[in-house]
Amino acid sequence: MRDAPRPRHRTTDIAILVVVLALIALSAPLHGRIAAWVQAVQPTLMQHPVGGPALFVVLAALSAMLMFFSSLVLIPIGVVAWGQLTCFMLLWGGWFLGGVLTYSIGRFLGRPVVERMVSPKKIAQYEARIPRGGSFGTALLIQLSVPTDMAGYFFGLVKYRTGSFLAALALAELPYALGTVYVGKAFVDRQ
Repeated sequence: MRDAPRPRHRTTDIAILVVVLALIALSAPLHGRIAAWVQAVQPTLMQHPVGGPALFVVLAALSAMLMFFSSLVLIPIGVVAWGQLTCFMLLWGGWFLGGVLTYSIGRFLGRPVVERMVSPKKIAQYEARIPRGGSFGTALLIQLSVPTDMAGYFFGLVKYRTGSFLAALALAELPYALGTVYVGKAFVDRQ
């Protein structure tokens, strides 16, 4: 009997991100086009001091909810428009919001809704990794290792303690948001 395939690890996602950004940054024409596009978007964001950040948070939340949508394109825009600290706070807030929404979908709407977004095989694979109960430490370790676009659904499905999940989510997203903004800034500076 074959073992179920292991879910990808978050550090794998970050390594892929760094390699892709490095390859783009090494290509002067491609990096130049992306930088020009980012610069072109910045004035529009600055004209909308509430709507621009709100849109950024909503898109970051969607990236935390949907496997096929990444916040990769948002980071350089956010760094240029608002600086690293504000971009970090908006990204972290968006990812946290996305995690809360996925948890709520799993917990309150249940398996039928989650199965429309994720295959039953994937559900079983991830659900097996999340023990019932609700310790903060367990939730934190799982949050650090499982892609955020999947974890919340499964924590919700097993009805994990809300407080433990939210605290672990908030803490687990911090280093990833910080690292992502740092890499985004390095990309913008072509370092």
